[in-house]
Amino acid sequence: MPKFATIALIVILAHPFCGYALETDKEELLFRPSQPYVEHIFLEQESISAYFEVTNIEEYQKMIPSIFTMPEKPLCLVKINNFYKMESAPPYLEAIVQILVKFKRPQGGEEISAWHFLGLSVTSEEALWGRIGGYPKVLRKVTFENQANRYIGTSYARDGQTPTLKLTLESKTSGPTQEEKRFLDFVSPIPGLTIKDGKAINRGVVGGGKYKIYELEKAAPQVWNIQFGDGTLEYPSVPNNYLSRLGIGKFITGFWLKQKARYKIQYKQE
Repeated sequence: MPKFATIALIVILAHPFCGYALETDKEELLFRPSQPYVEHIFLEQESISAYFEVTNIEEYQKMIPSIFTMPEKPLCLVKINNFYKMESAPPYLEAIVQILVKFKRPQGGEEISAWHFLGLSVTSEEALWGRIGGYPKVLRKVTFENQANRYIGTSYARDGQTPTLKLTLESKTSGPTQEEKRFLDFVSPIPGLTIKDGKAINRGVVGGGKYKIYELEKAAPQVWNIQFGDGTLEYPSVPNNYLSRLGIGKFITGFWLKQKARYKIQYKQE
């Protein structure tokens, strides 16, 4: 049985994690989805997001595509989305692993921070069409458990039985600390970038960047609900696992977010 890595000093159950965390074989990403394209219009969703420090800088650098460069502070973002109510396209779940990078805009040469998608697992064939926009999407089992004050997101290997990562968020009654707010003020405006035909595509930020994440519910309670908490991350200590290779370190901050709003994914070429 492989050794396990865990964050925040939780007890690991004797469960055989194996395989990749959001495993992505490049050959698999070339396959055409079996279902026809459907425009995705979202209505309601909930998610958990957790930010972690990274300890293996050498491996981190190896994972950065040539279009990007190393950031001042290596960071990893793990996120589980549950798109449970859709206007078009079937409801689905997704699990994401991202790392912080730097990107120099071709026009003007401005250097910005960005989130690079290392891996992205989805539960519907229709969602795989995101590949045409540069998302490294693969079809996998992903689950999301809402236990009132405890939220658990798990992504599985191809067999649908073996967990490849498990993110747990225990909500707390208090809001984020001042230190957490400063960190969130730094990361909140950072967009996610995909790569398509060698060019960066800007996928935007949570809430459109208009409000600070910890002010979303106050600004629009009919749209947003948010709870901050303590995050733990479990994954197999094996060499073909993204998280294991990165050497996930200290948990920084995390939150559960519920959104009720009609929208489509917006994008622009950098």
